[in-house]
Amino acid sequence: MRIYEKHLAIGVNWTKQELEESEFEDKVFGGFKKSAWMMYEIARDRVNYSGWPLSLNGVLIDDYGYDASFSFDGVSYSSVSKAIQFYAKQFVLDKRFLEDVIAIVGKDRFGFAVRIAQINIAAVPELKKQVLNDLREEHAN
Repeated sequence: MRIYEKHLAIGVNWTKQELEESEFEDKVFGGFKKSAWMMYEIARDRVNYSGWPLSLNGVLIDDYGYDASFSFDGVSYSSVSKAIQFYAKQFVLDKRFLEDVIAIVGKDRFGFAVRIAQINIAAVPELKKQVLNDLREEHAN
């Protein structure tokens, strides 16, 4: 994730169609327009690559089905925590606030949590507390 962070950010900030329809034609941005989506797809596929089973002296090591990975928007992260870290950095979000929102709404609503964090990016701490309280109340019902 660390190595491909910038390439993965292309897919976070753009869609393939947006890049194709962009008016990037000059020397600097023309090359970006042509290769950006391909760079994103290569990075995504490398990050999503699933390794091979481990064995020791020819005996397969059973992981007992343990899998902490988390997939969102076509990219697999080693954990929800890594996804939070990535999105908080990409969108300059309050990581703690995003973690708190996800703790309330659940990882299945990760996109919703990111949007809530984006909407409240410049909110004062009191407003963030109120948002969290409102989410708790809404989720309880």
